[in-house]
Amino acid sequence: MPHIIARSSFISFSVALLAATVFADTSPLKKESQRNRTPGPALLQSPASKQGLNFVVGVHGLDSLSFNEQSLLSSPESGELRLQKSVFRAVLDALLPGSSSRAGTPNKKADTIHLSYPWGRISCSYGKEDDKITMKIEISNTSSEPLNELSIRLMELNFPRIPNGGTLEAGMFGFGFKGPEWPLGQSPASIPTVADPRFVVPLVHVDYGTGALNLCSDDVECAVNVPYSTNFLARTSYPLVITCSDIKPGVTKAFNVSLRFGPAGARIQDLSGDVLERYAGKYPFQVNWNDHRPIGAMFLAGPQINVASNPRRWIINFGDIDITNDKGKAAFRAALLKLADNSVQVLKDIGAQGMITWDPEGEEFLGACYYGDPRLVPSLAPEMEFKNDGVKSVIDEYFEKFRAAGLKVGVCIRPQGIAMVDGKPVHQAADDEHAAQILRERIAYAKQRWGCTLFYVDSTATVSGSLNPDVFKAVADAHPDVLLIPENESMRYFAYSAPLNSYVHHKVTSTPAGARMVYPKAFSVLMAPDGDRPEDHHALVSAVRRGDILLFNGWYHSDGAKKIKRLYEEASPLSEVNSESSNQ
Repeated sequence: MPHIIARSSFISFSVALLAATVFADTSPLKKESQRNRTPGPALLQSPASKQGLNFVVGVHGLDSLSFNEQSLLSSPESGELRLQKSVFRAVLDALLPGSSSRAGTPNKKADTIHLSYPWGRISCSYGKEDDKITMKIEISNTSSEPLNELSIRLMELNFPRIPNGGTLEAGMFGFGFKGPEWPLGQSPASIPTVADPRFVVPLVHVDYGTGALNLCSDDVECAVNVPYSTNFLARTSYPLVITCSDIKPGVTKAFNVSLRFGPAGARIQDLSGDVLERYAGKYPFQVNWNDHRPIGAMFLAGPQINVASNPRRWIINFGDIDITNDKGKAAFRAALLKLADNSVQVLKDIGAQGMITWDPEGEEFLGACYYGDPRLVPSLAPEMEFKNDGVKSVIDEYFEKFRAAGLKVGVCIRPQGIAMVDGKPVHQAADDEHAAQILRERIAYAKQRWGCTLFYVDSTATVSGSLNPDVFKAVADAHPDVLLIPENESMRYFAYSAPLNSYVHHKVTSTPAGARMVYPKAFSVLMAPDGDRPEDHHALVSAVRRGDILLFNGWYHSDGAKKIKRLYEEASPLSEVNSESSNQ
């Protein structure tokens, strides 16, 4: 709204009024709501028992809510079910009370409320199962237009302290979920507050000191969110919001939601184990990869090389390469194959399962690296096709040397298209369907030509977050015999791949706990070229024992590679047996 603010002082005045009315207990809007409220009957609660969950359903939602005698509603209005408003919509409603489009209708049942709108109706039936509030929400779209997304505020809870918690989302860089160790809504920026079932189990966990709760989509159909605090200084009041999608004209669609309570420190799986299982059943784990030994990274080119006779910036021989004539190409061939021989020895010494080569196309055009399309090797790096007196091109012999040593091979690929503009490759964004097709085609080429089974998938994020997990499901369905290693991630990626997480950059030492809650066999590839630091040694040993794979620089012997070897030796079952024997 920048242009609106610049042209008029109306919004500034409105926001000031909003602060004074919408968020204040004495606002005219709240007084009017309370004046029109009629008493509602109690639902399924025993007045003799104050422990456990107790609540009362009124005309517009919950009139009261407590768990173990801790009240969680600051007023009956906090328990109202209503559409989630944008700030601008709240301003208009505060200024123009008659602008609200909701019309309430009398309850037919004591536990059900109905809200009518020009486009249709929302009804919510409340129920109680032990310490769980169930809410069956039905949305009827009587209009001629689809409701692509509809956000509903279930209630606003007021906690006795700033709560901790969040979603099970792994985040783009693997920072979560490690537990509710940060205040609600204060998690790293790469971790969304919305638990969208397309990406993650639709569940938000909240620990508020005297108790804990999970907000869940029981049928894993709608997104759930505890988006922000409405009392910005105290940060103790939070709306609970669901977002329902794809409600077609003339259709009534049901969404089942619950609020599950437990004592402080209650585990997510104790409160919502059924939801975790339902999600894993809907999106089952299908990574079929039993080799968890380390993987060597191979980088053949780099931006630090700037030699006119070496336009692809090959780092072999410290960049002293001349590919402008056959003599120089023959020297390049010999140097590349010698590098392969040396790397095979390094990988075998460390006990690696194989290697991934990042840039067989070279890095001539720095703005477009990595290209991630092995089909472009002949056109972008024609010296890789040089045969000299051999039968095979040098790039084919390069990969063959690793395979002949019993090692797996792989390449870096990208889910973006490439267009040649003025003789230069330019990456082009692709939608989910085309991204999946691009990856399938590049994998098929590398498998057929070089026998590749390891694929690092570079640049798997868009402006709105990581690629839809359906992209990796489609690729895994087409190529179930490969290991996909996407650069970025969401929780559901772990059903189809082993995302890359960086120990060296971000100090990530394991697969996020949230992913393993849903997929116990989930694992990551942890980038650790320098090995471990003393303070993280035990964490990385534990990660290896649980199946995480360590990635190291595989073309030379280094202290980092030796540390990787020691981590695996310590993590091996034999090492555990010997350690137990020595302690007896």
